Amino acid sequence: MSHSGRAMDRRIKRTRQAIQEALVSLIAEKGFDSLTIQDIIERADINRSTFYYHYEDKQDLLQQSIREMLEQAVTEIESAKNSVQAAGTSYKYNPMPRFVCLFEHIHRNREFYRVMVGHVPDFIWKTIEMIKEHILKDITLLQADPQKLQVPGPFLAHYSAGALMMVIKGWLDKDLPYSADFMAEQLTKIMRSGLYSVAGIQLSEE
Repeated sequence: MSHSGRAMDRRIKRTRQAIQEALVSLIAEKGFDSLTIQDIIERADINRSTFYYHYEDKQDLLQQSIREMLEQAVTEIESAKNSVQAAGTSYKYNPMPRFVCLFEHIHRNREFYRVMVGHVPDFIWKTIEMIKEHILKDITLLQADPQKLQVPGPFLAHYSAGALMMVIKGWLDKDLPYSADFMAEQLTKIMRSGLYSVAGIQLSEE
């Protein structure tokens, strides 16, 4: 790619970032339903034609913003997972790298996630679906024989995705009181040992 082409790509990226940041700040201030295209172009300091060059309307802007952020999260998590597999690293006594990566990603983009979780109900379900698909893919890769699953894979993926999303929501609601590493460590303990075990509860065999 030529220098001028790279410069154009950077300008497009900066413009889209400015528009998406304007969207997030305006949703936080007045809610999605109340904001207008005029609000967005004034906040992003662009003209109307520039907005419509990138997006059809504010709903398209919202959906593209969500999709791009979740795709970025998946890309980063997959990269972390592949790096661990290539190095042959064990996480038996360490937090799972995918969890560390997930919480670091959310921390870096905390304003986006805080606003989306708090003001865009559809975002929670889209995120749960993304997490569910990721977990189900892992289950299929790690356990090739479905007959050995004690719980059906889709059921397990739904449960895990919903629980993880609520952990993320609670972390955001409390203004991220714990580090990404701490959050990843706690989830790794639960995943490795099970809910009742980490709670110190011994279930009766009867």
